[in-house]
Amino acid sequence: MKPYSVAAGLLMSVAVSSGALADETRTEGLNLELTPYIWAAGIDGSLTIRNEEANFNRSFSDILDNTDAAFMGLAVISYNRFVLYADYDYLSLSNDARTKRGLVFPVGTKVTADTKLDVGTYAAGYRFDTFGKNTIDVLFGTQLTNFDETLKAAGVKAQNKDNATDTVVMLRPSFQISERWRFNPTLTYGISGDSDTTYTMMPQVQYQFSDSFALRFGYKKLYYKLQSNNGNELKNAFEGVFLGVGWTFPARKEQVAAAPPPPVAKAVAAPPADSDGDGVPDSADRCPNTPRGTKVDAQGCPIVAAAPVSFDLTVEFAFNSAEINDLSFRELRKAMTFMREHPDTNAVVEGNTDSVGAETYNQKLSERRAAAVKDVLVKSGIAAERLSTVGYGETRPIASNDTEEGRAKNRRVSIVVK
Repeated sequence: MKPYSVAAGLLMSVAVSSGALADETRTEGLNLELTPYIWAAGIDGSLTIRNEEANFNRSFSDILDNTDAAFMGLAVISYNRFVLYADYDYLSLSNDARTKRGLVFPVGTKVTADTKLDVGTYAAGYRFDTFGKNTIDVLFGTQLTNFDETLKAAGVKAQNKDNATDTVVMLRPSFQISERWRFNPTLTYGISGDSDTTYTMMPQVQYQFSDSFALRFGYKKLYYKLQSNNGNELKNAFEGVFLGVGWTFPARKEQVAAAPPPPVAKAVAAPPADSDGDGVPDSADRCPNTPRGTKVDAQGCPIVAAAPVSFDLTVEFAFNSAEINDLSFRELRKAMTFMREHPDTNAVVEGNTDSVGAETYNQKLSERRAAAVKDVLVKSGIAAERLSTVGYGETRPIASNDTEEGRAKNRRVSIVVK
């Protein structure tokens, strides 16, 4: 199959799978990811230098024995849906091999093969939403490879240095398994350039153990089939397990707006005399001797108790966020003021989400949103026992979830004060 046919098939699979809308898990704005890896790689295949062919056949058990040095480094910068990708691999391997043709060494001679390989892959592309909480990056770029191979036996040495430049297409899907686990495989395929065939397969599992850091591990296979002008041929797979720790910026952290500082207590003079204890000084009390506990007006006269008051306020949220923005914080001040002025009232904080994504995930997200709003109210001086929270997930929409405007209205927290 021609490289262009393979690339077309990969892109067709992306087009079929990228039709649905994204949920709230995709990070907006500028994001940076850096990951260094330790790669326990070995070599499997054949190497031809000066018409002498040596075969390698390494099993999984001797990967560490045959790996002198193996390192990978990954950097990804994304802004909304646009992605820049850079990957660097370095291997220094020493393997035993058997000769096949007998032109430089007798057939079957055991030789030592030293292989040094450094690969830089640089690409740019676009991030598509697929289904649920999953995305896929489609990238095009360049893969630059330098080879240094040597066959040695009985003081005789055959050496080849070469390089290759290939144009590649890359697919980087990301599948959410749970709140902290993701599966992030990568497939790179050369569509033109110096190599007859080159591809990379890198299935990877990620565990997010903190807001900024994730443990990443998996298996990587880097394959080359290259025929140089001087007749030397490389047909090898460099493969093995890897382990890395990734750092992301900004941190994947739910932030809550800071509450305003409490008012500073001021020294006050001794209150004037109030014989009936209704809160109105005797000098201004037109209705003295009011029974204790009676609500009075500014003149100290009894007033008819007002009917219970109901107050309903809504705070809207961004995608996959429990962060309270400045506009929403100004809305929360209304609830703070109301509850301070009505100390006998209580409130229920109700969290809601839109319907995109898993129902269980949305239920937890609605509960986190309600808890974040309660935390702001408590920090502003409202007693915690006056507040209760409940999450309704996606079960109580106030607008259609078929439009972006409707979904934005459904991502909300309502405060009902009674």
